[in-house]
Order: sequence, then C-alpha cells, then structure tokens
Amino acid sequence: MTNNMITLSSGNVVAVIDVEHGSRLSSVQFDKTELLVQRTNDDSFSWGCFPMAPWAGRTRNGVFEHQGLTVQLPINSAPHAIHGLVHDASWQVVSTSSTSATLRVELDKRWPSAGWVEHHISVDSTSVYLQLSVHATIGDNQTVSLPAQVGWHPWFVRPVHIEAAFNTLYVRDSDGIANERRAHQRHDLTQESLDDCFADALTAPLLNFENGLMVRLESDCSHWVVYNEPSHAICVEPQSGPPNGLNSEPLVVSPNHPLTRYFRLTALGYR
Repeated sequence: MTNNMITLSSGNVVAVIDVEHGSRLSSVQFDKTELLVQRTNDDSFSWGCFPMAPWAGRTRNGVFEHQGLTVQLPINSAPHAIHGLVHDASWQVVSTSSTSATLRVELDKRWPSAGWVEHHISVDSTSVYLQLSVHATIGDNQTVSLPAQVGWHPWFVRPVHIEAAFNTLYVRDSDGIANERRAHQRHDLTQESLDDCFADALTAPLLNFENGLMVRLESDCSHWVVYNEPSHAICVEPQSGPPNGLNSEPLVVSPNHPLTRYFRLTALGYR
C-alpha cells in the first residue's frame, strides 16, 4: 500500500484501488489477465471501475424532486448530471488488509442532505467483491431523507464478448435517457451498438475474454446499463435503479435506512 494506491491479492487475483480517484478499481487481474481499461488521460469517467453515488447514470437536466423539494445537481455532462459525486473524490481509508479495504467519503454541499458513502472491496482466490452504501445523517439543513442510487461503472478491455439476457429493456427518449416505457420481452445482447438500461436478468452476465478467460458478473442491483459503442472497451454497469431513477423509481435513504448493494466479479476458468 502507498498513500494513494491499495493492492489486494489472493492467489491469482489482484485488485488495485486508487484512493485519490474515487476509490475506484484501477486494475483487476485474474491470472495476470487485465480486465480494466487503464488511465491514459484526465477524464475521470473513462477508465477503471468507479463507484457511482449518490446517484448512478444520468439525472435529467440535473434536477429531481422529493416531498416538495426541488434539487438542482451540478451539471457535468450538459444538460444532465451523470454518475454521482464521488467518482473523482479523494476517499478516506477506514481499514485495510492484504485482502480487503474499506473506504469512506463525506457527501459535500452539492448534495442537500448530510451523509457519507462507504465502499468495501475484498478479494479471494477466484473473485473480487465490492459493496457500496449511501448513508444519511442529520445535518444543519435538517434534510434527512432523500432518494439515492448506487452503482459501478467498469470499463472492460476489448476484445471481450458479453453473454447476457434480460426480460426488460428501458426505451430511450430523444434525450438518450431511459424513460418509463419498457419492452417486456427477452433481450439477448447481440446488437452492434448498445447504450441501454436493462432489468429482470435471466442469467448473470458473462464476459468472455480473448484468451478464453470467463468472468461472471453478479449483483443485487436491479438494473444493468450496457454500453458497447467504444472500440476499445465495453461497460456493463450494475445500478440500483434506472437512469433518472431519482425521479422515476426513487429509493429513499434516511438516517436509519442506508442504501447498500454489492457487485462480484468471479473468474470461472477458461473456455
């Protein structure tokens, strides 16, 4: 461990956490095969596997409403607010060992409720396990309950093929945001170009890498966003709700009710 990087390892599994850049996984290797796109520029949205909180994906025009309160979030992908507030923050290391680490970051004044986000990462001989939670506390403004989301945004290196099937596709509108229209039928991910939100997974998504390595993705998140338009990477993102979910499908966090989800990547061997 250095001041900014934490390396976890167990057997042939190695995960590196970048503390200063959002508590993200900057590297995951199974049997020396690198799964993640490495950092090559200052674009914090384009590499590794970063946590998303207190919302995931796009929030339309950066605005959501809750119990008569209208909240304007900072716009970072005009005209929308995307991927939360913690992906580029410097986190505090709460605890660490050779196989696990827990990190925490306070939510700042850009979020209208006092609280914090916690990220726990651990490895064993076949998998990397992540758990992300949003917590609310009573702050000076007395706003103690708000909708929230959590999720992860991994950039998996190509060439890689994804096998996945879902029963629900959220239809995108003219702004490119999933709306309340849903296509309830089996969707196998065979299209050339995807930037879509799915739900009701029929099986856990499976990644097949060029060298034959198979990696299963598991989560108790209800939604998955799949983005495969870049030529160098594919993103398979577990999220606790759909894009714009702070408005359309809110999960309310309060001091006694945090929001917690997990994401596990498991090496299944070789084809």
